[in-house]
Amino acid sequence: MTLRRDSSPPSVVLVGAHGHGRGHLEHLAARTATGLVRLAGVADVRPLDVQQQSLAGDSLFGTDAARVIAEVRPEIVVISTPMHTHANLARLAFDAGAHVLLEKPPTPTMAEFDALLAAQRAAGVACQVGFQAFGSRAYAELANLIATGALGEVRRIGLTGAWTRDESYYGRAAWAGRRSLDGVPVMDGALTNPFAHGVAMALRLDGSAGDEPVRQVEVDTYRAYPIEADDTASARITTARGTTVLAAVTLCAETSREPIVEVVGGEGRAELWYTEDRLRTAAGERRFERLDLLDNLVDHLTDGVPLVAPLADTRSFMQVVEAIRLSPAAVEIDARFRRQAGHREIIEGVDDVVREAAAAGALFCELPVGWATGKAFQWRERD
Repeated sequence: MTLRRDSSPPSVVLVGAHGHGRGHLEHLAARTATGLVRLAGVADVRPLDVQQQSLAGDSLFGTDAARVIAEVRPEIVVISTPMHTHANLARLAFDAGAHVLLEKPPTPTMAEFDALLAAQRAAGVACQVGFQAFGSRAYAELANLIATGALGEVRRIGLTGAWTRDESYYGRAAWAGRRSLDGVPVMDGALTNPFAHGVAMALRLDGSAGDEPVRQVEVDTYRAYPIEADDTASARITTARGTTVLAAVTLCAETSREPIVEVVGGEGRAELWYTEDRLRTAAGERRFERLDLLDNLVDHLTDGVPLVAPLADTRSFMQVVEAIRLSPAAVEIDARFRRQAGHREIIEGVDDVVREAAAAGALFCELPVGWATGKAFQWRERD
């Protein structure tokens, strides 16, 4: 890829300005004010409200992303739309010669991912995926501790996540909580969306990324809400190096706590609260700063600095998405093990179960838990 020589701010089109896209719009307006970029276009199927119009300024607005991109011919396209629309929109940007900042997860299927990666490479453009946690200096510090052997040989990596969501979370969009929509894969489950950052980070810490995909994925999924996808799930992933990564998460916690990625080595252990950029080791606990993904993309185009989250390096995460897509539907948790608090579903004792699963390297169905009545589904890419 040739570095840009133009000294003016790169032009940007935002596709998707509502929901999570509103945050991108606010961020792009702020970066436009500082001169890092120039917001030149906004595309969304819905009209902008008064605040969004103010943020968009005099940039071109349209409901047809293809038309906006064709008229603006931007250097960068930021895509913040439902996951099942990512591939088509990103290819549209690639075909226009634009670099892309693509929200996570990149696609809902492995076939779409591989096709998208091939299209990006053919176009000779950059594609950054919105795994913001990869920009954390805390993540970089932990990765360095592993690489230098400070923790010894890595024995296991665990992800624990216990969040609470209410009914409105699954009413936010037609695709929310769905495995598919109108016959198209969506995969809006706990591991593939809200806890996707932790899954991707745990894999990358062990060196499983683009060139080192995982060997095997075992999944065990459940739901307390009346949804199609899972709100509570565990996955055991065997990485390219043979390390076990155990992810155990729920959106039906009794007490909401920030997720933790824990690395256990022969010489020590480390805990990373990736949403807070907080790292705890034997030396103590520290908070770190975080690189912005848009800033990093601009620096990449201007100075050639490495991307924080290039599309190619998310392939191992996509293998987990694919395993969940091919697995049986989530098992409904019996009402005996649930209670309601306002508009929230709570699974009794799930907070402890999440921690026990990660510590033992066990799926929920392998623990003596009354509600975990499912069976593990095993996936290998060669299957």
